[in-house]
Amino acid sequence: MTPRSGEQDNPASAAPVLIVGGGPAGLFAASELMRHGVRPRIVEKRLAPHHETRGTVIQPAVLEILDRGGLIDPFLQAGTRIEHIQILGPGLRELARADLAGIGCKYEFQCSLPQWRTETILREHLADQGLHVEYGIDVTSIDEGPTGVEVTLETDGRTETLDAAYVLGAGGGHSVTRHMMGQHLVGSTYDGRYIVADVALRLSTPPAYGRVLVGPDGFVLVSPLPDHRWLIFVNRNDDDVRDALPTEAELSTLLNTRAGADVGLHDLRWVSYFKMHKRAVPSLGDGRRFLLGDAAHMSSPLGGEGINAAFMDAADLAWKLALVAHGAAKPAILDSYAVERGMADQHVLDVSDEVHSFIMGLVMQCGADSAPSLPPGDPAEVLLGLRRRSMLDVSYTGSPLIAAQSADDAVGGRLPAWHRLAGTSHHLIIFDNTPGRQAFDARWQHAVAAVEGRSLGLEPSAAGVSDRGAVLVRPDGFIGFRAPALDDAAVDALDIHLASYLMPLPAEKAAEAPAAVAQV
Repeated sequence: MTPRSGEQDNPASAAPVLIVGGGPAGLFAASELMRHGVRPRIVEKRLAPHHETRGTVIQPAVLEILDRGGLIDPFLQAGTRIEHIQILGPGLRELARADLAGIGCKYEFQCSLPQWRTETILREHLADQGLHVEYGIDVTSIDEGPTGVEVTLETDGRTETLDAAYVLGAGGGHSVTRHMMGQHLVGSTYDGRYIVADVALRLSTPPAYGRVLVGPDGFVLVSPLPDHRWLIFVNRNDDDVRDALPTEAELSTLLNTRAGADVGLHDLRWVSYFKMHKRAVPSLGDGRRFLLGDAAHMSSPLGGEGINAAFMDAADLAWKLALVAHGAAKPAILDSYAVERGMADQHVLDVSDEVHSFIMGLVMQCGADSAPSLPPGDPAEVLLGLRRRSMLDVSYTGSPLIAAQSADDAVGGRLPAWHRLAGTSHHLIIFDNTPGRQAFDARWQHAVAAVEGRSLGLEPSAAGVSDRGAVLVRPDGFIGFRAPALDDAAVDALDIHLASYLMPLPAEKAAEAPAAVAQV
């Protein structure tokens, strides 16, 4: 039986972080906090886990994050790969195709699996470490105090007051945390109503293909799932105002009309109506309370990035919270979460909106022309678009945790080889064991691991530096500082940058010898 309030090994008051919500955002935040040495508490209003398909596609950039978090194997074993994206017009005629090979990361494919399975993997990973979601707990108030957050919990008619250092609101679109913070999802709702379903199809489809079928009446997104099943998104007719969910026969007729062919829908297991949104909160944090996932932003599912943005939210916040909890960083580091993820989540909304508008534009073309066509795209532009869709172009340039360096757009972006790094610290990637760093290494050896770049299979030119240069990589794989040559001036600048948010070792505790270069 899942533990309830007060039944875990550690008393509730010992949890410095309370996570409100047991969905992907909350579960992965807990996983990352545990990896960084902080044990949170997770509460969920639902009485038990759901078994709904919902968000399915895990993007390449997030697969790298799961790899770093020690979770990649169960995801790859449970999911199915999508290596090609195809757009089909009336009569299932191909209009365009894009291949993910060559996008520039370790995992050049999407991994698709039902959301309930994603949550099961994360819960089992946490259970292996003795952490369980506490179901059936309703959070009724979250009030920020002078030294922490006072939270009121209710379960089975009992009330509990919890003092937490921090609260992570991961409760989805109806987040109580967001409500208590006085935040609102600002933006717009797309016209129309839509249906999402988990079905089987007799439509002949090549392996590893995700498809969008467009016609004069609308679209169908068809995404493969394990066990020869499919997730579909389809728009409803404008005059369909029923509240009752469609039957299997009605949904089959709708899909056949959209596709202009018989797609052979059968074995309907789950179906739901939904609205598509383009919304985000003005701020994701207020010092001790933070919002993650759908509690903070909602994007069109046609972009396939909603659940992925939730994972990235969790990855960004967890290492910062852990450093503060361990006394290794200044509390002000937490302000960067709202800055960084605010920029990145807006980017997700923009990319999803581009995809949504593109598909709806094709629908309009089909209405005006029975045989629409798309000109072949420029290969370089197609590659950039795929990297955007794969979330590989996320950048935190402009964050206070990114050293300002003119004409250097790569600072703030992801280091392509970051998945080869080990541990949870910052890494200083060097290409020459430059003398003169003894004092720096001693001051930062607890927080920064020096790594010889070529041991990662990384050449200086690929890192944008000379043979004497260096790159500082944060625990989440993003470049925070880069020096073309790690001379005395660069070492001083790096020291100042780190000291802006991390706590250096006091002089009396710093080791006399410089830290050794780590081998990966």
